[in-house]
Amino acid sequence: MVLFRHRRRMALSIGAMVGSAVGFGTGLGLFLPAFQLLLADASTAFSLPFLQRSGIPEALRSWIQWTMNLFPADRFWAFTLVMGLICLAGVVSSLAGYAHELLSNRVIRVAAHRWRLRLFRHTLHLPLAAAVKFGSSDCLSRLVADTEVLAQGYAALLGSTTCDLLKAGAALIVAFALDWRLALLCLVGALPTGLFMKRIGQAVRSATVRLLEHNAEMIATIQEALRGIPIIKVHQAERVAERRFVAASRRHLNSDLRSRRAKAVGSPAVEVITLCGVALVACIAAWFVFRRNVEAASVLALLLALSGASQSLRTVGKAVQKIQEADAAATRLFAVLETPRESYRSVVRKLPRHSRSIDFERVTFYYPDRRSPALDNVTLHIAYGQIVALVGENGAGKSTLINLLPRLFEPQSGRILIDGRDISSVSLRSLRRQIAMVPQQTILFNDTILENIRFGLRVSRKQVEDAAEAACANEFIEPLPRGYDTKLGELGSGLSEGQKQRLAIARALLRHPRILLLDEPTSQIDPDSEFKIHRVLRGLSGAATVVLVAHRASTIELADLVVQMDQGRIVDSAICQPLRALTR
Repeated sequence: MVLFRHRRRMALSIGAMVGSAVGFGTGLGLFLPAFQLLLADASTAFSLPFLQRSGIPEALRSWIQWTMNLFPADRFWAFTLVMGLICLAGVVSSLAGYAHELLSNRVIRVAAHRWRLRLFRHTLHLPLAAAVKFGSSDCLSRLVADTEVLAQGYAALLGSTTCDLLKAGAALIVAFALDWRLALLCLVGALPTGLFMKRIGQAVRSATVRLLEHNAEMIATIQEALRGIPIIKVHQAERVAERRFVAASRRHLNSDLRSRRAKAVGSPAVEVITLCGVALVACIAAWFVFRRNVEAASVLALLLALSGASQSLRTVGKAVQKIQEADAAATRLFAVLETPRESYRSVVRKLPRHSRSIDFERVTFYYPDRRSPALDNVTLHIAYGQIVALVGENGAGKSTLINLLPRLFEPQSGRILIDGRDISSVSLRSLRRQIAMVPQQTILFNDTILENIRFGLRVSRKQVEDAAEAACANEFIEPLPRGYDTKLGELGSGLSEGQKQRLAIARALLRHPRILLLDEPTSQIDPDSEFKIHRVLRGLSGAATVVLVAHRASTIELADLVVQMDQGRIVDSAICQPLRALTR
């Protein structure tokens, strides 16, 4: 389907490829009269043996003979004219080959771009559990390295290799026209080469799969080290990081060498087999000349045609390897593409504007490859407009609970109701349109502050500024030289953690959510900013349902309902005042 989009350009490319092959074959065929002019006497010059065979249409035979009669009677000038025609055929073949390269390269590169785009889109719409399973580094490797390997396979299939294959076919047609027996013998001798290349291709594919896997592992190691540079420096763990990278790089190196070793065997082996085959055919051809009085010019032209075919076929061996590598890359790409996406359209029922309650009914959730549940038979009722604080030790299930509300994960049993409607029975878009989230780890993008706050929304600058003011972010944004147009670096480099968190809160407030989820929203904010954010949250009371994970007593005091969790279960719940001691 990716290539079918460019069928017109591909048709032109194939036409140019055929033109290149026809020019190549014509040039080879013209060597027969050239050799005849050099080696035969005047009476046999321009005698074409294949014209005497039965089955040649009379019109074609007459046209070729008429064309030959146009050549000068003088053998030198006739030879010069033939060589000029050979050069002309070569120019036509080269120009057509150039056109084919230009056209096919565009198709190939655009196809690679579309594969990356398709894979990226699919990855964005994967369920969070599937995305976590693949991992960011592995997805990055598939998006960059694997798609490039696939593009090289396209190049082998549609590029100069296919053109060379057609040229080889044209050369073989010339060879069969000159002497079908010797040409057939040459084809029979090529069978071992084909079987050998099949074995080599299988080895290359297997080695490429391992190479791509180790490439993803190496990228993951690099990413971890770059993200953790402050910890590495403070803990003086440079050698530990180096050892981890060296181990990953060595595994990548060994896989790379195995892959290259498998590929390196192919070309020399094909060259040796081809050389021996041509030598054998030459000996047989010489026997025909010496023992059967076959015309030497025909044999020389035949050997030249077979040599041209073998020269063109040399690139086919490398192409087979590239195609096997591309097959391995495609297998990894389809492992992602065949993973079911989140379904936005399977349920057309929309969730009405939240106005009554949120209920968790006997909800149990397991993370993949975990034996103990992250949530164990959780039942919880939250009235609309309440501020609910989830408290408990790390790993108690607080973050998991709020991640289930926007259906980032699906519980294995139980159900979650909003205003009496099971959220699994309403469309994802209508559900998430009413929810905003501030995660524990602040996520900022390599863009301006303005675009980071209104990420995914089309709103005015004034609305962005109002949201920033509500989150107390305007205090550090406005003094910046470019204000809201300041470009943030990777992951918001240059900002403190507290500033990043306030930008994330501004982004959430801008959505005017009916349900606001906050995972430790004030954990890295100074007391003054915390007080202002608390004032914002109090203002939301009654206008939105707020569920927050909290450890600070000052944040818990905001809550209408405090829920204590332990090992995936709710062990107690009450209004804030009686449970204030839980945080001490």
